[in-house]
Formats: sequence, C-alpha cells, structure tokens
Amino acid sequence: MSGALKVLIVTYYWPPAGGPGVQRWLKFARYLKEFGIDPVIFCPKGANYPVLDPLLLSDVPSDLEILQLPIFEPAKILSHFAPKSSKSISTGMVNTKNPGLLERLMMTIRGHLFIPDPRKYWVKPAVGHIEQYLEQYPEVKLVITTGPPHSVHLIGQRLQQSRGIKWMADFRDPWTEIYYHKSLNLMQWAKRRHLRLEQGVLESADRILTTSPTTAAAFQSRTPRTVSLITNGYDAQDFKDIPKQDTEVVKFRITHVGTLMTPRNPLALWQALARILEQQSTEDFQTFKDDLVIELTGNVAPEVIESINSHGLGKFLVLAPNRSHKEAIQAMARGEVLLLTERDEADAHHIVPAKLFEYLALSAPILALGPAQSAIAPILNSTQAGVYFVQGDQDGVAHYLSEAYRAFKTNSLKNNRAQCSAYERRNLTQQLAILIKEMIAQINLHPA
Repeated sequence: MSGALKVLIVTYYWPPAGGPGVQRWLKFARYLKEFGIDPVIFCPKGANYPVLDPLLLSDVPSDLEILQLPIFEPAKILSHFAPKSSKSISTGMVNTKNPGLLERLMMTIRGHLFIPDPRKYWVKPAVGHIEQYLEQYPEVKLVITTGPPHSVHLIGQRLQQSRGIKWMADFRDPWTEIYYHKSLNLMQWAKRRHLRLEQGVLESADRILTTSPTTAAAFQSRTPRTVSLITNGYDAQDFKDIPKQDTEVVKFRITHVGTLMTPRNPLALWQALARILEQQSTEDFQTFKDDLVIELTGNVAPEVIESINSHGLGKFLVLAPNRSHKEAIQAMARGEVLLLTERDEADAHHIVPAKLFEYLALSAPILALGPAQSAIAPILNSTQAGVYFVQGDQDGVAHYLSEAYRAFKTNSLKNNRAQCSAYERRNLTQQLAILIKEMIAQINLHPA
C-alpha cells in the first residue's frame, strides 16, 4: 500500500480463534488501511485456542500480511492428564467460589510456574523472529501488542529495548486486577513478580491503550506514560440482513450470548421472573407463561442452570452451545430483551463486556446487572440503550420486566438508542489511526 504507514501488531488471538478476544484487532486490521495505516499481523501458529470459529477466516482481508511462528503451550500437555479441568480453566468456566481440588491445583501451578501466563515460552522466539523481520523492513516504525495473554506485552518491551522501536501496549483486560487472579492462589513472591512485570510494561510502553475508562484511570495513576481509551465496538457490516426472530410465533425472549459463569449468575432476574409468574392471574400477564423464553447461548455454568431450575424456570430455558460469531449475532437478534450480567464485586467495576457493544447495534433493550459502581451504566445512560440494576435488585428488575412485557404485547418494546455510532468499528479504527500517526510523527520530529 503506497504511502501507508506500516505497523506490526502482535496478537495471540487470531482466526480461527473464536470468542471476544479476537474481534478487536481483527476489526482494526480490517479498517486501518482506509486511514493510511498498513497493518502486519504477527500471531502464533498451531495455538491451543479454547474456542474456534473458522468462519472468521473469511473476515481477514485478503491483502493483509500475516506472519506466524509456532508456539509451545503447556496447556496442551495438561489437557491430556485432566481434560475436563483444563477446558474449564481455558474457557473461563472455573467455579471461583468453590473450585474442585484438581482445578485449584492447576490454577496454583498456572499462577506460579507460568508467570505471567502459559504463553510465556513464545516470547523469546517471537522476539528473535520479529527482529529479523524488522531488519528486513526498517519502514516498520511501531509495534503494537495486545493482551491478554499479557506475556505478549513482554515481546513489545524487549523489542523496544533491543531495537529502540516505538511500542503501544493494548490492554483488552486488566492484568493483576482481572477477576481470576485471585483464583491463582499466589504466594507473595509470585504476586510481587506479576506486579513488577505489569508495572514495567506500564512505565516503558510509549503509549498504553485500554478498553474501559476505569481501567484507563487506574493505569494513568500508576504511570507517567499517556493512557488512551478506545473501547470495543460493533461492526455494522456484521448486522446487515440479520433476521430478528426466526420463528412464526414471536416470544418474549430474554437472551444472553457468551460465557455465563457462576459469579455472574443474575439471581435477581430469576427471582423477578418467578414473582411475575406467580402474579400472572392479573389480566396483563395471563399469557406471560406462554410467551416467556430464556435463551442462553454459549458456555453456562451448571450452578447457573441449577439456579434457574430452583426458581421454577426450567421449562422456559433454552440452551445453545457456543456458536460462530455470525450465529451469535443471529441469536442476539432473536432477543426481545438482551441480558448483560457482571459480578457483584468491587473489582468488577472496570469491566465493560465486549458483547455490550454488539447489543448496541440491535433494537432490543439491554437489561444489565452488576456492581453498584460500574463502567457499564454510563454507556447505557448515554446511548439510552437499556437499563442498569445492581445485582440483587429484585424489585427493580421485576418492575422493569413487567413494563417491558406490556410494551412487548403492544409491539412497542425497543430501545431509544442514541449516539451509538461512536462505538462502530470503523469510527473506533479512525481513532486508533490518529494515535498511530501521532506516535510516528513524534519519531519523525525526534529521530534516534
């Protein structure tokens, strides 16, 4: 691409990997060329991805340069000895409140032997491979790393040290403040090492990028480096010609797409639904039991299913396995109410699930539950796309669902979304391109 600025993007997740981790940089790579940036992707070959979505390969631009290097992953070995526990850990389905003995052991091993994470063995060979590439293509002036896994940031750090190249570190999730860090059962020496590595990245990267305003603020308090915010988003192209409900009889469908772990179990929702069903003798709700569907697509913890059944809602439950990204969007589009739920813990206040932004692309209202202070609520308020309740607010949820069902029966249930275009992937990519150009312009002003 003549005249374009060439940048190298180092990422672990890349198609055929599935799940939310792959979407951010797949979409950036798709649109960067429109803004004068020529991306080159460096990713592992033969990675042990927990979720696969081969259909995403069709979203990779045909003219995108992709470099791959084989990776050694201990998880492949562990999966032979304990396949069930290994899969639970890799897919995020560990019961953090009451994990089994084997899961606790595996998490402890992961936290102490594999610092910062099991992909650490890719760092050294990746650095060597990229150094050779940079020797051949000196026009590459910027390296971008994206984590988790946060060992990827160590690649950028070492390249900065050895080559003096500019480096941007993108944190899709926090490092030591991520929820599962507590489950690693870390000894003090291991905690200190994780923190030291994290702080080293925060203090040495030329630019820090995050997806959450609260994470951005927390990082900025720990580093003199500039911390920028570019949220996740939705790609309007993915939502073209998506049918809303594919059945002849439209149902009051409460839909959740993605992993639903035990700590995110929305008890207030199940309690509210059970209460409404008990009161269905009223004229407004005589058909509620005939219309209600609870559709959960993706990995759902057994404890969540047990909770639904214990509230007498089992007959309304529809479970579907992990889907391709395209099928997941179709499942979202079937929903009359889109469910978003986060842990009711203080350290979850910074989390903004990627699915929120794809929910924004649809007309159905969003019902979100989470901690008292959350980065989710301001987005819902500014876009008018849904409502936010603190986990446990059974009364608030019951009142909302009652009003939503009345609107559903009069065909007037929808969100009044506004200003959602700010979260469209092309617009977000334009923001990224501006940051990249700023960093490269600084190089040209102050060459080494």
